[in-house]
Amino acid sequence: MPRMAAVLIFGVPVLIGGLLLALRLYGVLLNIDWIYYPTFALVYAVWVLPILGFMLFSFPALRPNPHAEPKRRFICMVPAYNEEMVIGNPVKSLLAQEYPKDLFEVWVIFDGTDGTADIARSMGANVLVTPTDGFGKHRALDYAFKQLLRDGDDRYVTVFDADNVVGANFLQAMNNAIEAKGFRCMQSFHDVLNGGDNWVTKALWCSCVSSSRMYLTGRMRGLSNALICGTGWCCEAGLLRRYWPLIKTQTEDIELNGILALEEGIHVGYVPEAHIYDEKPLTVWVSIRQRMRWMCGHARVAYYYFARCLWEGLRRRDLALIELASFYLVPFALLTSFLTWPLLAGIMLGTFKITGPLAAGPIEHGFEAIAIFFVFGYQVVGFWGEKRLPGGAFMRACRVLAYSLYTLVFALLAWPPALVWALFSVARADWLFHTPHVSGDAKQPVPALHVAHARHPVTVSGSISEGVLS
Repeated sequence: MPRMAAVLIFGVPVLIGGLLLALRLYGVLLNIDWIYYPTFALVYAVWVLPILGFMLFSFPALRPNPHAEPKRRFICMVPAYNEEMVIGNPVKSLLAQEYPKDLFEVWVIFDGTDGTADIARSMGANVLVTPTDGFGKHRALDYAFKQLLRDGDDRYVTVFDADNVVGANFLQAMNNAIEAKGFRCMQSFHDVLNGGDNWVTKALWCSCVSSSRMYLTGRMRGLSNALICGTGWCCEAGLLRRYWPLIKTQTEDIELNGILALEEGIHVGYVPEAHIYDEKPLTVWVSIRQRMRWMCGHARVAYYYFARCLWEGLRRRDLALIELASFYLVPFALLTSFLTWPLLAGIMLGTFKITGPLAAGPIEHGFEAIAIFFVFGYQVVGFWGEKRLPGGAFMRACRVLAYSLYTLVFALLAWPPALVWALFSVARADWLFHTPHVSGDAKQPVPALHVAHARHPVTVSGSISEGVLS
């Protein structure tokens, strides 16, 4: 598979470039309006303009919910597969929550073969072992919900990944949001634990924080509907008992969004004052495999729920459902975006031509400006002012620009092979790939993350997809 990725990254562009040069030498000139304009419409309508639109709704930041007396009960679940290197992170941070100890429990749902369960028990967490190894996250959670939740359960379930550090105020913030807003399902602010490890994690830190600050905030303010983002989410136990058995894909987070909206009319609330810190991959290759799994699941969710969400959204006049249907098409818009590069290369070489409003003039230049801002400026705006960046104001500004550039480079390297690979793997229903974690136990987010740990307009990239599609 690494060789396949290398061929996709380096070989295919060379092959396409050679073919385009050959066509130019033979004097071929083809009109591609028939494919260029539909491609443009799909990419901008489904991906670019919604994200930039939500950005406009994200200012100012959402105010924290007022403090409420601790009242709600929580059961915190951490699905874990062979995570002995990192399981101390969520367990320690959950057991140290600034919330009454009698109002929450911590459970590790173990489906592996290493010492994860023993470590979790020794630290004070409860452990539930699945019947077989390698269950996968959504199946492990299904087992846990059946074993640990009961009919009429009034608790809220919080779900975290095994490498997460959870902010000390997480449960209190969720309690405040439930009391103030009546949320039945919520997503926290998705931050990054190891953002300073190398240029890859810096890129992912930049995109993840930008997404949490602008995309989720804009969705909440514009549609009153955020997205469940894989980890750091919270939901009524009764809803999970009733609807989790309907989950069919490995991207259980965005699938649950659709199920709750369709079956109960529930919109997901956003609680940005609650933070979780997620460990990101250290290499492009691991990131490619991770994104391939996400895109396989995302495409399968589109197959199951796009038409139904669109129809019910129109019937109920629910803009949030209509937008969710559009969101489910994002993998196809991303793939289309990258597949348009040969068209644009052909236009620049004089092999292809287009006519109409995007061929020249202010409309073309306007969309070119939008595309440039989307692939670079968006992250600058979203990451600007990040308090954990070291140095003075000037050095922090320089780092924001550098990290935004890393984000663009990462997107160009990781997303095209991941999307093409997913295209050939989408029929698989298993969990496909377990992301390895290497950090030591009980790592905590620190203010300065710059030190490594010891040990044309259609052409847009998926550079901010890390937070949005996780």
